[in-house]
Amino acid sequence: MMKKREGCIINVASLLGLKGGKGSAAYAASKAGVIALTRALAAELGEKNVRVNVIVPGYVETSMTRAMTPNAHSAALSAIPLKRFGLPSEIADAAVFLATNKYASNCVLNLDGGLSAT
Repeated sequence: MMKKREGCIINVASLLGLKGGKGSAAYAASKAGVIALTRALAAELGEKNVRVNVIVPGYVETSMTRAMTPNAHSAALSAIPLKRFGLPSEIADAAVFLATNKYASNCVLNLDGGLSAT
């Protein structure tokens, strides 16, 4: 990418990297590190026309969320202002946007149904 002077790196973190959470210190720290790495690389690689962004999903309909206990599932849904989990296709849409928008760099794109606002 640096030789071609063009490129795009899209990292994926987690809402826990922004908010933390009980019992998730190591995971939250690793995802916060991904966000910080994204910002540092955006600053370092921008002059080489390499864009670096990070998608920060909240709850997404996956096998992991389908395996939640009914109480945990209900509690998670009630905390999300949009009252639903995201879809994998919605995360993919964000990746396509970040890959194709040539001015997007250093974006930390929360896709969490508004959960990070609460």
